[in-house]
Amino acid sequence: MELTEKDRQLLALMQKNAREPVASLARQLGVSRTALQERIQKLEASGIIEGYAVRLTKAAAQNSVHCFTFAALNNKSYPDVSRKIKAMPSIQAVFAITGEWDLIIHLAADTLEKLNREVNAVNEINGVVKTASHVVMETKFNRNIYAL
Repeated sequence: MELTEKDRQLLALMQKNAREPVASLARQLGVSRTALQERIQKLEASGIIEGYAVRLTKAAAQNSVHCFTFAALNNKSYPDVSRKIKAMPSIQAVFAITGEWDLIIHLAADTLEKLNREVNAVNEINGVVKTASHVVMETKFNRNIYAL
């Protein structure tokens, strides 16, 4: 699906506040409520809008311990490693990167002890050659908004 400029504007507004009433979004974009509702349904049906979520404040999520683990893989092991890390609920996101490392893995747990077990589990996956982990001390900001 080709995104129009109105689609991009709509998605930017919805990323800031997905609970904004459709009528308010329509007014901001200068389109009818019905046309905007249909556009949102098309964006959902096409998979552009994958879902809706709640973003927690720092205070609400303060008991979580986060870690970013850099992982180097045996090149032939990508599918196996990907399948195994995707099955681990403590893993929040995985990014394929360039350079010395192949992946950045974002892990979260409610205690440092549990986080350590999860990092060890990543290290034990067949195909993971080496890792380097960095525990997050403080989140300065987190936009969770993507440019389109």
